[in-house]
This record gives sequence, structure tokens and C-alpha cells, in this order.
Amino acid sequence: ISSILGTGALGDLRRRPGPCQARAWQVAESMEPPAENDPNKFMPSQMSSSGEPQALTLHWTLGINKDVVGGVHNLSDADSSDMFYAAAHTGVIFDYNTGVQRLLQGHVNPISATAVSKDKKWIVTADTGPDSMMVVWERESGTPVKTFFNPHPYGVHALDIAPKLQYLVTLSAPAPASDPAAGTSGAGQAQEQSGRLPEQGKSQTKEGDQDYQSISVWDWPADNDGPICTAAVGTQDIQTCVLFNAWDTHEIATNGKRRVFFWTWDVEQPFQFYSPALAPRDFKQRIGDYTQTIFLPDSTQAATGTIDGDVVIWDLSLIVDGLSRPDERRAVKIIKLCPDVSLNVLQVHEKARVVIGTADGAVRFYDYQFRVQAWFEDLLAGSVKSISFEKSNDDGEDYEPAGASSGVGVEDDFKCPNFLVSTGSALVVLVESRLFYELSPDNRRGRLVLQGLDSPVHGLCCHPQLPLVAVCGYSGFLHMWNYNTRSLHLVKIFEKFVPHILQFSPDGKLLAVGFTNGHCKLLKSTDLSEVVSFRDSRVCVTHAAFSSDSSHLALAHADRSLCLYRYSHRPNDKNFPKEWMYSAKHKSHWRPIVGLCFSGPESEKLRLFSVGEDRRLVEYNVKSSEFGGLQIVQPDTVVEQEARPTGCIWYPCGGKGDNQKVLTMNDEYKFKIWNTVNRSCRKTALAPTYGGPITRMTPVYKDADGEDQFMLYATHEKVLGLVQLPLDGNPNKCMGLIAHPGQIASISVDYQGQYAFTCGGNDLTVNQWLIDPQPVANASVMGGSGIEPFVKLVDGGEDGVFFCDMKDYFYYSQIRSQYENTTKARVLDGMIPVEEIPHLMCALGYFPTQLEITNMTNEVKYSNFAETGEYVDRIGFDDLVKLYVNHRPVFAVGPEQIKQAFEAMKRHEPGPLSRDALLSLLTSHGEKMTMEELERCFEALVGDPSIHRVLEDEVDALDFAHNVLGLAEAEAEESEEALMPAHGAENSEWAGNTTMALSSTVPPQ
Repeated sequence: ISSILGTGALGDLRRRPGPCQARAWQVAESMEPPAENDPNKFMPSQMSSSGEPQALTLHWTLGINKDVVGGVHNLSDADSSDMFYAAAHTGVIFDYNTGVQRLLQGHVNPISATAVSKDKKWIVTADTGPDSMMVVWERESGTPVKTFFNPHPYGVHALDIAPKLQYLVTLSAPAPASDPAAGTSGAGQAQEQSGRLPEQGKSQTKEGDQDYQSISVWDWPADNDGPICTAAVGTQDIQTCVLFNAWDTHEIATNGKRRVFFWTWDVEQPFQFYSPALAPRDFKQRIGDYTQTIFLPDSTQAATGTIDGDVVIWDLSLIVDGLSRPDERRAVKIIKLCPDVSLNVLQVHEKARVVIGTADGAVRFYDYQFRVQAWFEDLLAGSVKSISFEKSNDDGEDYEPAGASSGVGVEDDFKCPNFLVSTGSALVVLVESRLFYELSPDNRRGRLVLQGLDSPVHGLCCHPQLPLVAVCGYSGFLHMWNYNTRSLHLVKIFEKFVPHILQFSPDGKLLAVGFTNGHCKLLKSTDLSEVVSFRDSRVCVTHAAFSSDSSHLALAHADRSLCLYRYSHRPNDKNFPKEWMYSAKHKSHWRPIVGLCFSGPESEKLRLFSVGEDRRLVEYNVKSSEFGGLQIVQPDTVVEQEARPTGCIWYPCGGKGDNQKVLTMNDEYKFKIWNTVNRSCRKTALAPTYGGPITRMTPVYKDADGEDQFMLYATHEKVLGLVQLPLDGNPNKCMGLIAHPGQIASISVDYQGQYAFTCGGNDLTVNQWLIDPQPVANASVMGGSGIEPFVKLVDGGEDGVFFCDMKDYFYYSQIRSQYENTTKARVLDGMIPVEEIPHLMCALGYFPTQLEITNMTNEVKYSNFAETGEYVDRIGFDDLVKLYVNHRPVFAVGPEQIKQAFEAMKRHEPGPLSRDALLSLLTSHGEKMTMEELERCFEALVGDPSIHRVLEDEVDALDFAHNVLGLAEAEAEESEEALMPAHGAENSEWAGNTTMALSSTVPPQ
């Protein structure tokens, strides 16, 4: 369906996993329009291109890449009403009469350039970013027919398709500002006289450190994957527009803000180019930045629009000026078309007209002498970004240029095909030529066929009882959509507020809206009227949570404060009506709050929890807050020592009577389940490892438990997935795919567990996903039972040396637990006491802290407590393997990590760390060590117990890592490993026999 990252494959966790090597392409479509009221009216195919069902299928996308100039294309003709546009990293073929979307998926970055062939049969999409692609699609089937991987180092900035179909031209994207490797262009300004640049080979376009822009021509039907012609653009002025000359395909025009280039090319020949000079003194007027360039037919002229409303005409001239040659165009005149209004879009329509779209929202038609022919100035849809005409009849009888008609009526004077206008307000309007003659301005506005999202979308929430989803954006809008009928249900505009987060109450009556300035408004969900407004902080609301009975609301703010509100009688007098009121406020964290949740209905009492980047899980006494403020239930729980928590949810799943639990996630790919009664960690499990740590998680079904329940999760960027319960670290029980090209700002599941919704923040899109958990359940069964899936995560697998060592160590631990120095007959029952677990883990190369040892011991001790009420004090080999796989760190500990630790100990002050300061920290902070323990450690590490002989007065971090901890070996092995070709698990990054080389494994494919 999209770039599926896999089902149960553990990626390289020290760098963020990229897209998969073999992308799964698919077009999701609805073959025929069903009945009008059918909720499955727009149902796409649920099969991948390989014919296998998918757990998450993109069902509908709301949004449009509104700032891509020329990004909307009219595919309509007499038989269809299709249009094409891009939404984030997805191409959309949309029938604006039936509402059916066909989704073209495969890009992993935002689509930055699109083009459609003249006959409307081929669509070209390209993106900008790492692992960029350019894809040619067949319009009818929606299938990719040609894919160019990494066409330019940073992607494609602009492209065009030749009218003869065979050729594409692309401009490379400039290096991102955040890329330290990208320098400023050293090519200098383009020569003002005729110049020539040597052709650049294919290897040039592959260079990662390219610091100049390039132009390439591609013969896409051919077999070769590289361009047939490439040249560097010799200017620091980033070129933003590229266009083939429709009457001479071997001529190309490009322009940036200040330069226009005319290029000529041929196969196996170097590019020739010239860039005509134009200075304000030439025409005694200021020349604004250029926008777009067009070639005028039946002449040698070209025209370039500017942001000041001027058109610069370029033409051959016989007047000798000493700067240009007679066979080169130069500026011959400047026409002031629309004073002080940017000419955003210029194009030549085949019926002898120039069409110009401007920043004031107007579309005007001119003849080739730029005399106005018709104007559409009442669209009122925003700044024009693209204009696209439907395919006209082949005989051309319907549309004639102005003045060519033999008719006598005014109606015959101006005709053109219907055209689509897209704007910077994320609107697409269908305009018919007859509207030009309408008398009323309201009748000249055209028909709105698509409404996108005009600002970043961070708030998203599904109604708990109805097929409605609420969406809010930074421009102040709040939309409530009916996702069955694809219709806008309710709209509210906040004039001076910026909404950031949304949360429905569980009873569905209220919608809480949190704003960036700290305000929170409670709205009635039936009509979005305001019930009450709060403001008890002056910074952004980051988290919102309702209690299960909808009687309490908790808000977390960016200043680390937590505010609690309640719905009750004032002042606790039942003679007064119930109302929402402020209850309490507390600042319990010293780093940002990343998770906030109330206990569920199964809890004995209402409880509120928050977790912060300060690694603490804090519980608040909700009841007492009515009288004495928000009190913390002491003591708070330290959930991490090194990792940073990324979120938390109430987790009532997993056993009879054992439902008082909170689940936390961290940035080292671990789930931890905490019992809230005695604050013990009941389970640590390996989390899905696709694309980054999990930051958001929500159950799919309301009442399911065990293997029937699935959790929807999202990482901070890109990845959305499903994981099957119970959470046990089995890699076969999860899947992930690329849902957005960047940040995933929010996720939500509908009340029936049928759809998931995601919003992408700055990508201006909301995606609706059809959930089918069966493929995940099937993969779990096919992946094997017992320890089989876990053994595949161990270095070498079941037949490897490391797994054999595990067995040997386990047998030895059984003997050790029955005393080694005895001659009595031994009876080994395949179990070891929990006290042996830390020694076994150390033998396997994982050195747990005291807290981690406590967590492992508690996990085994309480493993059957919910079912039997008894403690477990012995563990078998299978359980030990699972414990090891789930608890070992997924990041390698190397010299760089030791260096970072030393920087933290020095509080990032310059200079080395003194020996006394290091010893003081080791003996007085964290899990304190005595001097005797330190001496034993040094003796074991370097053979000398004397700390003063081993350590200099000033301790260097890398020297300590290499010569004391012996981490050089691990680093060297990893570098050797990186040079070797991968062969499944045999070359994984887990080096169990190396000191502290703690990382993940890649199972055999």
C-alpha cells in the first residue's frame, strides 16, 4: 500500500531506518460509485500490489500541497471529471463529481513537483528530501511505469514534460539549510554573454555533496535510469521554474528570482545556454523578482512575469548592444499588466491565448500582444497557484480565439474549455467560460470542488459515538467532518486564537480545544457553541485528557504545569447547578511533560498520571484537589535512568484483576508496564523499531483484551503502525508504514475501531486509514510460537554460537544454584532461581543496573500473580530468552556514548574531568558505589586495583573508554562489520562476545 517498513523486522536502531529497499506500490481506488448513503461509498481496494491484504490501507486523504505552483491538473474531458493534485507524499486522482479518490503511493518525502502530459495519459511526480524519487504514472490504471531513484542529491525542485511525451526536464532542489555538508554555490554569476557548460556525467547527479543546482533531461520510456543530458546551473539564483518550448523540444527556459536562462540541448551533446542581462537602467524602472517564463507560439518571443505585475518580453534583436549575439533573446520591452500584483502563473493555452493567474485571485486571458480578452476577477478564492484546462475536443470547433467567431451574439465572442484554479488558501475552483458573461458577481465565482487545509494541522480527534472527526489548524479553523459522507459537518473560526489540540469527552457531549496561548475552550459537540473558557497558563496546551466519566479535564502546558478542572456543584452545594470550574494546578516536573492520562472505569478510584522527560511518573490525588490543591501521591516513580520517556497511556489490559497499570514508552524502543499499586515494573517489552521511538499510542477497540486487542501507534515522524497485544516483544506482532513525510502531529481511532486518522502538522494533510488487523494476527501465527520469534533476534539465530552459549550458561547456572562443590547427585528441573538472572545477563554481555535488576526480578516474580495470586521465584530457559531480548539495550555503548556521559558529568564545561570529581560522582550519586567496589571493578578491567595508578589526575573520556572499559574492540568490530556485506543475522550489530556492544539484531529474511 505504501512504503511498508515490514512486519516484524528489527531495523538498525542506531540510525533511523529509512524506507524499505523494495517499495510496495499500490493505487487505492473505488471501481464504481456505490449507493449515495453507503458508508463504504468511497472504499478503496484493501489489497497491496502483491495481492496481499494490508493491516492499514490509506482510505481517504484530506489536504493539498497548496504552495506547489502548477500543482493541480485538470484531467477532465467529455467522459470524466478527474483532477490530479498532491497531498503531502501522496498523489491523488480525484473525481470531483463522485468524490472518489485514487491514491498514488510510494513517495517518502513531500511531493514538490508534478506534471501531466498534453494528452492527459501520463502523470509525473517528484519529491524533495533524502531517498527522493521521480515517478511516471499511467493515469487510467494509476500504476507506476517508470521510477527514477535519487534523480538529484536533494530531490527535484521543478519539472516539465515535453508535448511529444518522450522527454522530462528537471531542476534539482537546492541543498537544505540544515545540511552542514552543503556549501554555497561557488559557480558565480552566470555569464551575460553566450556560454557553454560541459556535460556532467551520471555520477555527478549522485554526488551527495553537490553544492550547485543542476538541470537534467530524461528519456523516460528508454531503459536507462540516468539522464541523457545534465548541466550545472552557473548561478547562485535558485532556479524555480522550468519549461520546454512546445514548438521546439530542444529548447528549455528556466528562471529564478533574478535570472532567466535559455538552454538548448541534444542527445549525447552538452547543454548550451545563455542568460540575457537586464538592469533597471535599461528601461528606467525597477524590475521585480521573476515568477514564471513562457514561450509565445509562432514567434521567437518568450515572456517572464514578475511579482510587481510586469511582463518582460524577450526576443531576438538586430540592434547591437555589445552584450548579446543576434541569435540570442534579450529584453525588448516591459509591459505593466497588473500594477503591484504578483503574476503567479503564466501559461499559453492552445487556443491562441496567454492565461495569467495573479496574487489577487484573478485569472485573465490575453492575446499574444497582451491585450486583455477576458477576466475572471470574482473568484475570491485566494492567490492563484495553478490553472489547468480540461482536454478540449480534437476538432477544435467548440473553442475559437477572440474575434474569430462568425456569430452575431455576444456569447460567441469568448469561449474556452472549463478550467480549474487552485489557490494559496487550499481551494480548487472549477470555472466555466460562460461565467464571464454573468451579470451578478456571485454567479461569477465558479464552483468549489476541493477544500484543503490552509495551515498546519496539529489537532485531531474522533467523536466517541458518531462518524465524525474534528480537525483544527493554525489559521484558526475548527472543522468537524463526517467521514462516511466526506462532508463538512460543522465549522468554527477562532479569530484571535491558534488551536493546537483537540479532545472529545468520553460521553461525546464536549470538545476541548487547547490553544497555543494557554487558553482552553470547552465546546458543545452538537453545534460547537462555547460552554466555558479557561486560561491558567500563558503557554501552549500540549496534552489534554478527560476522565472516563467526563467529570474531570486535565491539561498539560509547555511550561510543565498541569491544570485540573472538574464538573461539579459550586461551591459543593447541590442547590447550585453543575458547571465546569478550575480545580487545581501543579508543576511537578522539571522537564517537559510527554504523557498525561486518567485511570479507566475499571480503576477503584479516579487517578491522574503524568510522565515527563525528567524520567518520572507522577500520580495525583484527584479527590483531594477539590479542597487542598493538586497533591502528588508520594513517592513518584523513576521509570528510566538513561532513556527519556516519550509518552504514557492507561493500560488495563493483560489479566484478570491486574488492571491498575500505566504503560510508558521511551526513546530506546521499550514499552514498560507499571503497576500503580506498588509502583513496580511488571513488564518490559521491545517496541516496534520502525522509523524512531513511539510517541503516541491508543487502543483500536473499546472492550477487547488479549490477542483480540490491537494498539495503533505513531512515531514522532513518518511511521504509523499496529501492534497486537499482549505486549511481549514478539517482532512478528507489529507492522509499520510511512503515513506522513514528516511529523505525525496526532492520531485517533474512530468509535467502531474501523478507521484510524492521522494529521501531519506542516504537511497540511489528514489521512484516513482502514484498519484490518488480520494480517498482523496472521503474521504472528506464521512467525512461530514460543521462543522461536525471539531466537531469531539473537546473534546467529538458533544455530549460532551465541545461542549455544546461552544454553551452556543456563545449565551452569542450574548447577551453580545447587552449589558447585558437592558430590551429591543433582536433579536439574530446567529452572534457575531469579537471583541467578543478573549473573546470566552479565555473562551474555548485558550489564544491568540495580534498577534494571529490580525490574527484571519483579517481572518474573509477578508474571503469574494476576492468575494464581502466587509469586514466581524460578525461571525456565524459554522465559530467560524472552527476558534477555526484551531488556537488553538496543543501542550500542561505545566511546562516543562515554564521551557524552563525561560531558554531562562536567555540565558541558570546557576542559577534562578531574579524577576526584569522577570518583565523587560515582560514590555519591545515582546507584552509589563504594571505594571497595570501584577497586574490584578496576582490578577486573585492567588488573590493577589502585585507582590512582590507573587514572590520571585529569581523566580523558576517550582514553577511559578505550584503555579502561576496553570499548575500542567493539567499535573496531562495528566498523569492520559496516564494510562487510550483510548476510542476515550472521552480520548483525549484536556482538554478544564483545564488551558492552549492545545493539539490535536483524533477523534473516
